[in-house]
Amino acid sequence: VSSDSVLSPSWTVSSPCSVRNGDCSHLCLLSPITPYYQCACPTGVQLLEDGKTCRDGATQLLLLARRTDLRRISLDTPDFTDVILQTDDIRHAIAIDYDPVDGHVYWTDDEVRAIRRSYLDGSDAQFIVTSQVNHPDGIAVDWIARNLYWTDTGTDRIEVTRLNGTMRKILISEDLDEPRAIVLDPVAGYMYWTDWGEVPKIERADLDGTERLVMVNTSLGWPNGLALDYADRMIYWGDAKTDKIE
Repeated sequence: VSSDSVLSPSWTVSSPCSVRNGDCSHLCLLSPITPYYQCACPTGVQLLEDGKTCRDGATQLLLLARRTDLRRISLDTPDFTDVILQTDDIRHAIAIDYDPVDGHVYWTDDEVRAIRRSYLDGSDAQFIVTSQVNHPDGIAVDWIARNLYWTDTGTDRIEVTRLNGTMRKILISEDLDEPRAIVLDPVAGYMYWTDWGEVPKIERADLDGTERLVMVNTSLGWPNGLALDYADRMIYWGDAKTDKIE
C-alpha cells in the first residue's frame, strides 16, 4: 500500500547537504549521527585530509583488457573495484597500455584487426592503425618520444608508429615466430618482448630495433605476460604453459 503523500512528500526538509552540497566537492551523503553527513568520492578516488575534497582522480591504476571490454581498477582505495571503460564495439581486446602524458588508453583488438585508443573514461574512441594488421597482440607506449610499439603474431613483426598512427615503420621482421607481450624502457632506450613459438624466448633490442639480444631462452613454455621493474632493473614474466611467474 502506498500513497502520493508518502511517495512525494509536500514538506520541506533541511539537511547539511542542502547548502553548497555540504561543501563536498563530489558526493554529500546524509548520516544519522553528527554532523549528519559525510563527503564521499567516486569509486576508486581518495578523499583528501580536509574530509571534503576528492582527488582529481586515481593516482595508481591497473588497466585490464578483458576480451569484450576494458576495465580500470584504482589501487588508491582498498576495495579494488573494477570500472568498465564506456567504449563501444570492443570485439577481442588483447593488450592494453596507457599514455600518462595525454591520458589515452591504447589497446589491440584481434577480431577487428586494429589498434585503438580512447581516454580513461572511454570517450573519444579512435582507430589508430587499421591497415596491414593481422593479429595485433602486445602493445607499449613510449611516453617520452611519443611513439607506439606493437607485436603482430600474424605478420610476425614488431612495428612502431607515432601515437596518432602516422610515420609507421617495421622494426623487426626476422626470426620471430609468435611474438606476444612487449614492454619499453624509454629512459634506457630498450624494448623487451616475449616469443612463445617453437623456440620460446624473451628478447631485448634498442628502441630502433638494432642490437637484438636473447635474454632468456631456457625453462620457458609459453611466455606471455611481461613487466619491468624500472627501479630495480628486473624483468618479470608469466608463462601460460608452466603456470609460473618468474
